[in-house]
Amino acid sequence: MTEKARKEKVCLEEQCAEQWETMSPELKAQCGPFVYCPFCAGDMVIRCSACGETIHDSTFNFCPWCGTGFKE
Repeated sequence: MTEKARKEKVCLEEQCAEQWETMSPELKAQCGPFVYCPFCAGDMVIRCSACGETIHDSTFNFCPWCGTGFKE
């Protein structure tokens, strides 16, 4: 069975990464619909959990950069 990746919604600002890491998984899951980061007001983006590249279309079934399939 092939490993599947997740589409992760993240802020690309480095100073926010530490704050996001301290959040519980439950709270992070509730942040999925966010358009802007609650820490810096920067745009949230979707990235592939396998390769870390930004995904510009959330309807993709596979990462266009590494070819990994996304979990449903």
